Amino acid sequence: METWLIWAIVVIFVSGFHNFTLKIAAERNYDVSVINFYSYLISIIFLWLYLIYDFKNIDFSNIYTVMFLALWNSLFFFLSMFSRVKAMKNVDTVIFFPLYKTFWPILVTIISLFFFKEILETKEIIWIIIWITIPLLLITRSEDKRQKDLYLWIIFILITSIATAISSSMSKELMVEHLNIYLYLFIGSIFWLFFSIISYIFITNKKKHNKKWLLKIWVISWFFHLASFISFNLALAWNFAVVFTISSFSILIPIILSVIFYKDHFDLKKGLVIVLSIISIIMFI
Repeated sequence: METWLIWAIVVIFVSGFHNFTLKIAAERNYDVSVINFYSYLISIIFLWLYLIYDFKNIDFSNIYTVMFLALWNSLFFFLSMFSRVKAMKNVDTVIFFPLYKTFWPILVTIISLFFFKEILETKEIIWIIIWITIPLLLITRSEDKRQKDLYLWIIFILITSIATAISSSMSKELMVEHLNIYLYLFIGSIFWLFFSIISYIFITNKKKHNKKWLLKIWVISWFFHLASFISFNLALAWNFAVVFTISSFSILIPIILSVIFYKDHFDLKKGLVIVLSIISIIMFI
């Protein structure tokens, strides 16, 4: 198995668990800005220590390019997080993530073909089309009636997908330019910390939290977010669209866990979508 594919599969698991922590935060009505603040703060501390340790091997000649990419990554990632949690509070996980998985690869494929000039093989094109179309089985009139304003929240899911695609394209540019991933992540964490403070001051409704649970959530969220970011960047040694589409199968983990722990609505059609998704990625491997 190719090394990039191994890392892409790692992304499925770590990103999936990270997304489930967001589901927990949404269900417990926690402020994502508070969780993000502590997550980014601890990232900055650990990355700063690592950069000091590896200081002699760091090339600072492209520091402004790294800062530019980190800024745009952070800005669009902040937007995607805000719209994602908004949607997850109002749409079942078994609806949110499959639709997110549909919109996201389409946008990434466009970016891959037109901005990075990557070439897709026929097999890859076929499987991307299959991966994209399977979740569309979930958009039905019955779901619109069962969930209030489904089509309104689909717009939020689309916003999340657009922001995520643009944010992640910065990571691909990082690999194309052969820039230092840890320096990029350190600077990005500073920007993410800044945006989380802005969010807390101007957007968040100030309220008390269960500090014990909040501590657990931000530590777990930080670990899986950092792991998914690093493994995703390592997987980007291969085609941007293919890596993104494979990693998008991380949606299966929060869907299954949400059905088990939060009793999200589940029926035969949704089960079929999950099974088809698993079969399609196994056949690609």
